[in-house]
Amino acid sequence: MNIFVRTIALAAASLLMVAQSADAAGPRTELLSGAGRGWLASPNGVDGWIPAYGPYPNPLTMPNPFLNELGIHANLMWYWPGPGAPGASSPPTTAHFRRQFHLEPENGMKPQIVALMAADDDMTLTINGTPFASYRLADHMMPNGQPEAVAVDMTPALRLGDNQIDIRATDNGVYHWVFFDSYNILHSKQVLVQRAPAQISLIGDKDEFHSDDLADTTSKSQHVLDLQDKLLPTPAIDMDQPAHNQSVGLTHDISVPQGATITSASIKLHIRMTGDIVDNDVILFNQSIITDQGLSTRVIALHDLLGFPPQAGATYDLIWNLAKTPLRNVASPTVTGQPDQVVNVLPMLVSDKRLDVLLADGTMVDYSELSVTYTSVSAAPGDLNNDGAVDRADVNILLLGLNTLAADANDPRDLDRDGRITALDVRKLVANCSHPLCN
Repeated sequence: MNIFVRTIALAAASLLMVAQSADAAGPRTELLSGAGRGWLASPNGVDGWIPAYGPYPNPLTMPNPFLNELGIHANLMWYWPGPGAPGASSPPTTAHFRRQFHLEPENGMKPQIVALMAADDDMTLTINGTPFASYRLADHMMPNGQPEAVAVDMTPALRLGDNQIDIRATDNGVYHWVFFDSYNILHSKQVLVQRAPAQISLIGDKDEFHSDDLADTTSKSQHVLDLQDKLLPTPAIDMDQPAHNQSVGLTHDISVPQGATITSASIKLHIRMTGDIVDNDVILFNQSIITDQGLSTRVIALHDLLGFPPQAGATYDLIWNLAKTPLRNVASPTVTGQPDQVVNVLPMLVSDKRLDVLLADGTMVDYSELSVTYTSVSAAPGDLNNDGAVDRADVNILLLGLNTLAADANDPRDLDRDGRITALDVRKLVANCSHPLCN
């Protein structure tokens, strides 16, 4: 669960006026704050959606506007159809909240969105179909008996474009409420939490192959669509659907600042082998081609990523390290021996600004999670994830590309400038670590 927590006291309430239109994110935005702009509430999460009610009356828990220097833009909210104002113990005791919005890039990259959240008595936060964070009031009470909010960096689960967040909250006591206040802090000197060094892009919903969810229908580049069209008669299917001579395709959008260099990237695929013959299944990507005769070239065999032939009916967490991608020149009926070459495809992510992933033809996909780190020309030598320190995380990035060719003469991983990523680069980086023992 990607949660970065710092306790911060609840903030001040303001009138909740809700509109159902989506907004684009801008600097210092109230994009997701409970002050309004699109929050809907439902008693069951299925129907009965109405604008969330706020400020929900609570004579004991009134947020303090002076405890958060960034200012307060949210209030306590709940589901209330009226008439009049709710009182203590007014039903329902469980409420669902939903917010759909459009996230725009800032300076070519995904902005950081952090939320302060709290609830009486508990809540679960789901982002784009994936459970992401939870809150239990009993775990966050101050000595004076007042609740504390926690800061949650939602950035890894958000994506550029359309997003949806859902909250399920339950309270069996009195004065039910949810508090949710968000901040776009990309350009702010005051941060609630440190930005995660890696950018995470999640496609799918990590629900162990439960089908027909909103997250199971993926965005695809034209290249993926063209590949799937040429794969006929193996029709395309959505995620979480069993694959029998069928393909599952998706596209991760890549967003890094202008001039940045990607230093590592890996894909985690949660898959299940559902075809009759699975030991020859492959991944096609940006550089793959399907000829008019139906022959797939430049493919990645699951066999090479797993280290053994996949077995029918088995479930795997498949890791693809893009800094050391094992390629086979063509897909073949039987996968044997070593791959034809091992290449670094990280520069492709910068040039294409996307990663295409297409699995064929007996591979069921639950989710695809892309993790990317990058650095800039202003970073210190060895700071490969641009977090202001040279430490063990940077060593791990080097190890991901060990014994491969450098991307070019300016590859920041090639510290000794010999054209290769080797143990000598690791040694040079460790010598420059910011802390003893490179911690």
